[in-house]
Amino acid sequence: MRKKTAKKHAKNREVQGPGPKRRSAANQPRDNVVQGFFMAAQAGYGFVRTHRPGWPDVFIPRDLVGPAQACDWVEVGLSNHADLSKITPQSRISGKIRRVLQRTDPARLVDGSGEDMQLIIRQFGAPGDFPDDVLAEAAAAPQQVSPAEAQSPGRRDRRDLPLVTIDGVDSRDFDDAVFCRRLENGNFFLSVQIADVAHYVPLHSALESEAYARGTSIYLPDRVLPMLPKELSNGICSLNAGQDRLALACDMEFGPRGRLVKHDIYQSVIRVQQRLDYDTVNAALLDDDPQAQAKLGPALPMLRDLAALQQVLAAYRHRRGALDFDFPELKVYLDAQGKVADVRRRRSRLAEKMIEQAMLAANECVAEHFFRLSQPLVFRVHEGPDADRLLALNEALLALHLEPLPATAGDNPKAMQKLLQSVEGLPTAEFVQVMALRSMSHASYAAKRSLHFGLAAKFYCHFTSPIRRYPDLLVHRVIKNALTAGLSGNTGEDLLPRREKRWPAYVEAAAVQASERELRAEEIERAAVKLKCCLFMQDKIGQQFAARVSGVTAKGVFVALENGIEGRIALESLPADSYEYLETLLMLRGREHSYALGDAVQVRLTAVDLLERRLTFEEVSR
Repeated sequence: MRKKTAKKHAKNREVQGPGPKRRSAANQPRDNVVQGFFMAAQAGYGFVRTHRPGWPDVFIPRDLVGPAQACDWVEVGLSNHADLSKITPQSRISGKIRRVLQRTDPARLVDGSGEDMQLIIRQFGAPGDFPDDVLAEAAAAPQQVSPAEAQSPGRRDRRDLPLVTIDGVDSRDFDDAVFCRRLENGNFFLSVQIADVAHYVPLHSALESEAYARGTSIYLPDRVLPMLPKELSNGICSLNAGQDRLALACDMEFGPRGRLVKHDIYQSVIRVQQRLDYDTVNAALLDDDPQAQAKLGPALPMLRDLAALQQVLAAYRHRRGALDFDFPELKVYLDAQGKVADVRRRRSRLAEKMIEQAMLAANECVAEHFFRLSQPLVFRVHEGPDADRLLALNEALLALHLEPLPATAGDNPKAMQKLLQSVEGLPTAEFVQVMALRSMSHASYAAKRSLHFGLAAKFYCHFTSPIRRYPDLLVHRVIKNALTAGLSGNTGEDLLPRREKRWPAYVEAAAVQASERELRAEEIERAAVKLKCCLFMQDKIGQQFAARVSGVTAKGVFVALENGIEGRIALESLPADSYEYLETLLMLRGREHSYALGDAVQVRLTAVDLLERRLTFEEVSR
């Protein structure tokens, strides 16, 4: 689960772990030279935006712009900063364009060629091609599971288990497969099988170090920037239907009210029987579509059991105090030429929730199991509101004549859950949800276990996506070491090889690194979607749209169209009035007009800025 609230993370730094040292990033400053994205100004001067954390834009005087044009990726020589380590967001940096590294034709941003996403990749320093040594190791990976691997000691043969994968229609890498059945005693049996990526990504390898550096795969509307090369992510590690694959399994039995009765974690060899997609499963289970049901075939009864378990597990977590904001996701749809065909809000339906609940169950089970074994693990943590944020939230609640949260709410998810339930269906519901989200930190990774506030979970880690997340890969290493050592319970023995005595320190550093990489990936993904939205809207200047206020600042309001696309109305474009910004209530209030979250407005699109990924509207009527 990805909660998109802000949190300040530790400064990014290279940490030497089990793998070899990697080359430094291409944009690492050297001799006062950096790379960046050139933004031209009408007056002839310009700015270069680097992707270095904490840096302001670099000012380029008119006579030092040279041949650079808007959108170009350039190399800049800094002229007024000898000590780059002292640069802060408030610094004023100037420089000279030394050369144009990549020319960008603005006309190609709209032709479906993918140049728009290349622009995002260059601007944010997203990972590009894999280094040669990484590609060489990936190419050397086997194409299929050998009999020796399948029959290795401690690996169970579960190829007779009728497993399925359920993912998006356009998915290419499959981390997880599931099987569920209702037992005669009324309990549910759930098997979650996860790709054994650690088997193919050895410690001290180039693959390991590159995965550490990337931290996560990045999902853009038209492509994936993978954590691992396609030979692994789409090949031998992917749980492709009909092919033997190595996996790590978490088998669980749940009581009729969702309590975990027993579990078993082990290495396996599996063969997925069917590759299913969310749309087909939803059509079969929710819409009773005969064609979809026929496509599911023998998996249909199992999926109905999984749907029943989903309801049981969701109810169990709700009783525990878990929060469910369920905000829709903005989905970009491309046509055959790669151009934006449509942008729509997409909400999770039954099939997505079935897989989500199965993965949550496995993640919690693994986290508690290995915490009990006192092993250094990368946990997924989510802090509740601290004292200052709780105070700000309570001020807003009091202004709305709602009961404030108790001082203990930062450690009590049920109090927050009760608040959200109390405003369901009220005009203030959206405002309270936004303020509640703002009060909480961003979920992150940590070497020390603590409460996952959003899930109301005492134990939680990421285990289910080792193809695309480095923390999951580290969790797999702990599991495999434990299983190799023959441990299955709380023996208190050391699960890690003696040669890895630095492992606890490495886990701590990796948690920081993964948290930073996750935030960067989210920023890149948001920017990519914003650019696609701008491309979709650029031929609609002058058109009117129904919208709702989605954000309020002292300088204007943000509005969201019915399809979820957002833009801004500047304060000077609002009807003339004497406006006061009420930060506590996220409201602009004038003598005759006011703007608050959720207010309906009719707007006209006045400008589209592709370079800044910004839509500008003006109000037509309310």
